[in-house]
Amino acid sequence: MFIRRLRKVLREPYWLLLGGSVVVGGMLGIALARVQTDSAPALFGHAWRGDVDDTRSALGALLGLQITVLTIALSLNAPVIQSAANQYSPRLVPIYLRSAPLRRAVPFFALSTSFILTAVRELGVIEDTGVRPRPVLSGAIVLLLVALCLLIVFLARTFRFLRVERVLGLVQHLIVSATERRIQARLKHLPLDPAATLRLPADATSLLAAASGYLAEVDLQDLTRLARKWGVRVRVCIAVGEYIDQEEVAGWVVADAGGPVGAHVLHGLASTLSITPAREPDCDPSFGLRILADVANRALSSSSNDAYTARQALQQIRSVMRRLAGLPQGDWNVVDPDGSARVSLVALRLRDYLFLAVDGPLHYAGGDPEVLEEVLQIALTVGLVARDAQDRAAAHALLARVLAEVQGSPERDRFHRLLTQAERVRASFQGERRTRVERGRADWLPD
Repeated sequence: MFIRRLRKVLREPYWLLLGGSVVVGGMLGIALARVQTDSAPALFGHAWRGDVDDTRSALGALLGLQITVLTIALSLNAPVIQSAANQYSPRLVPIYLRSAPLRRAVPFFALSTSFILTAVRELGVIEDTGVRPRPVLSGAIVLLLVALCLLIVFLARTFRFLRVERVLGLVQHLIVSATERRIQARLKHLPLDPAATLRLPADATSLLAAASGYLAEVDLQDLTRLARKWGVRVRVCIAVGEYIDQEEVAGWVVADAGGPVGAHVLHGLASTLSITPAREPDCDPSFGLRILADVANRALSSSSNDAYTARQALQQIRSVMRRLAGLPQGDWNVVDPDGSARVSLVALRLRDYLFLAVDGPLHYAGGDPEVLEEVLQIALTVGLVARDAQDRAAAHALLARVLAEVQGSPERDRFHRLLTQAERVRASFQGERRTRVERGRADWLPD
């Protein structure tokens, strides 16, 4: 468990950069505090002259100015986060905090703060009562000016997050990263067989959750390694993103030789299930889809009535559905060389993602042709990239559902463009004719 948490910390370079900035700033502060001569007058001019007490007072004033400016900048960033939560979805707040440009300026402030604090401390222990050149103060001023300039640049970039395109792009990027960089990268080294089945006897041992929360990730490689090491077969019966209570059944375990399974084996297998208090889209594409659907739903509410924002959210959903088609569909079954399933994990199919993405927008669309047109494009994309017959049938059913929204409407002219596109989609499904764009979509498949 400790090693897995350490890996999670090391995957976040931001914290390493922040810690490195503190260390570097401290080393520079100690080094320059001991310098009492003009080291580079041609570049910075003559160093400020003063005794130890005056230098420490000046450094303290610079530290106070830095903290004040940073506090004001953080207070200006708060309305952006509040706007995202109120206008789009409260689930966007963690994504904003992780991707805010202001975070990039914080390491420089950490470096400057560490520099000043260590310099003040070092000046307090050295034996020097004379008035001498103090390059450490010039260094603090230079670092503070660099940090303030970067703060201004990144603060200006923060206001770009008020644009809905930027918001939706962040979520789409996280989902793509989850599917291509995390999930596919981990699954491609495992022998998977979607047709394999793991039949567990009635006396199989329960695998209990170690904590309450959401199943954020399953280390399938480690789980497979432990299952083979201990000669057991494991079935995880909850999908990533589902909530589970402590001591609730998360799966089942059966020994190859029969009989009971040891407590240490169950504890080791349960440690491969990462349970967190909150859901994250890094390994949970369905959560990212839900955020995009929330944006569309709020845009279609009576208070917003913004059909085009809903359409933009659906456009990002269409892009995500293409990527999700590249994931192994159905349960992830890791098999042994003899073809028997060793580990089985419940996973969503493409049609499950489709229902999750469009059910809410269709419910709130109220027959808006702009929204329904984009839903048609999603149906077309899924119908052309789906590799499973039932997933294609779900796309066809979505087409029929869109048409049912407009049948019998007295405003036929309003839906003329929609009906024309629906006929093209139906013809593409039936293979009667395809435009050049549709042929490109049909040939496009993720690696």
